Amino acid sequence: MARHWVRGIAVAIAVASNVGGQVAGLIIDDYGDRPHGVGWDTTFVVVGLVYAVCAVIAWRIVPRPSPGWLMVGASIFWSAGSWGPIARSVGWIWPVVSGVTDLWAVLVGILALCYPSGRLVSRFDRVVVIAALGLFTIRFVGVLLVYAPAASECGCVPNFFAVFPNADVDRALGAAWRVLGVSLIVIVAVRLAIRWFGSTLPARRVAFIMPVALLLWAYASVQDAIGYIFGLQVPEPFEFIPPASIALVPISFVAGVMYTRGLRSRVADLVIVARDKVDRGLWETSLADSLRDTSLRVYWFDELTGEYETSDGRPMPHDLSTARPGRSTLSIGSEDGPIALIEHDVALSEDTRLLDAVSSALLLSVDNDRLRARLERTLQEVRESRLRIVEEGYNARRRLERDLHDGSQQLLVSLAIGLRIATSKAQDAGNTEVVEDLERSSAQLAEALRELRELARGIHPTVLTDGDLRSALAELALRSHVPVEIDVAFDERLPDVVEETIYFVVAECLTNAAKHADARNCSVTATRSEGAVTVVVKDDGRGGAVVTPGGGLGGVRDRIEAVAGHFDLQSVAGLGTIIEFTIPAHAPAPVPVTDS
Repeated sequence: MARHWVRGIAVAIAVASNVGGQVAGLIIDDYGDRPHGVGWDTTFVVVGLVYAVCAVIAWRIVPRPSPGWLMVGASIFWSAGSWGPIARSVGWIWPVVSGVTDLWAVLVGILALCYPSGRLVSRFDRVVVIAALGLFTIRFVGVLLVYAPAASECGCVPNFFAVFPNADVDRALGAAWRVLGVSLIVIVAVRLAIRWFGSTLPARRVAFIMPVALLLWAYASVQDAIGYIFGLQVPEPFEFIPPASIALVPISFVAGVMYTRGLRSRVADLVIVARDKVDRGLWETSLADSLRDTSLRVYWFDELTGEYETSDGRPMPHDLSTARPGRSTLSIGSEDGPIALIEHDVALSEDTRLLDAVSSALLLSVDNDRLRARLERTLQEVRESRLRIVEEGYNARRRLERDLHDGSQQLLVSLAIGLRIATSKAQDAGNTEVVEDLERSSAQLAEALRELRELARGIHPTVLTDGDLRSALAELALRSHVPVEIDVAFDERLPDVVEETIYFVVAECLTNAAKHADARNCSVTATRSEGAVTVVVKDDGRGGAVVTPGGGLGGVRDRIEAVAGHFDLQSVAGLGTIIEFTIPAHAPAPVPVTDS
């Protein structure tokens, strides 16, 4: 919080210094050596305010605070020229103000050198800064010690610090300051321009304005130095080039940094691009497009070989630095080990936040992909488990139906035959009472045998074992209390689990149509296509059916989904009900029935 207060006070001082100095000069009608007029007054204030505003923006978007402080300092010392005439009456103040008037140029030069990272990254940059500070120090000390203009010349009191007053030395120092300063500016501008023209596309886009601003500033400095040394007047159309080029430096700095921030926002879109699956080729193409680096390469770590490979499976070159100069690499890994190696333009290395965004986006996509794969495996295991349960239930019911058919049912059939024989013997003996008792027992036995067969059919429909799906559905239609039209459009057999599921679902639907819907007609249509069987059951009943957990239709849906099928219900009150379900026709066959 204290940091924000200090920065706010510094910006307020810069704004007040620029506006106040210009207003004060207007009031006393004394501008010193500076040009004046409405246009110039406005220009000087605008340049100072541009630096102050850009400082606020730089503090918000640049990781390091130094660019913001350089801009504030440049804004404050830019206004020093307007305060010089006001301080002429104080002999120990106006020499200091005159000496620091050009300090803004040193700060602006340092600002240009630390673009865009906010720090000096090379030895050359540090040498230039030291040379500029050394030249300024010599110039400042020279102003204090030798600059002693006459009162009639400057309208000021004597210089309090001028212990070695000498006009020729002062002029020589002023000329040397301008010539050497211009030389440094030109060297920096030319160096950045050469770097810009010789760099790759990402580097050009990151530093797209700064070389132009520096070249214009270098031209303006040469123009000022020639005018100072030879006393030449600059043509009016070119007078505003120096302040315009100077104001362009902080603007280009902020614009370039904001451009890289825009790249970070584009990197966030990679998560959306790869939300379904981390497609290596798509990820590499999207990343290269987001970073504006068409030469970008992504090498993926192969856990089997322990080596990196390209998106299309080719081995990664062993020495990337010599294979593709001017490149840098970003290694991405997690707790589980390395994931990928991104080879990118070295210009992108200056923005650590951008590279962090790239790393985070890839890690998030890979983690999502791993979680998705794990979830899909779990769901597949659940499906397979449900199918095994269904198959085991099918086998158990089939064994039970066979036990009833071969055991209890055969015993009852044998008992029925015995009763018929006994009845015949009783008739031959003329024992009417015994015949009546035997016939009554035979009728009860026949009813018990019929109920046993119905029970066995409910456990497992024998018609599916002896016939096929068409005959089984036809039998359901014959037993239904509602006229049913059956249409099975294929002859081939389906896996037992699939046929049994279709049988029981259709049986439940026909029972509901007769019992709850008061239907007059029903139809059952079964078709097969692309490895799936689709069954549609329609009735013209009252409609309005809904699926409720634990209800009949809820059980139907659960039975269908247990074999990886899909259930759909359309039921409008007064318009009947349509139930459509689809079941994969390639379900694995059940485990062979074994005696237990």
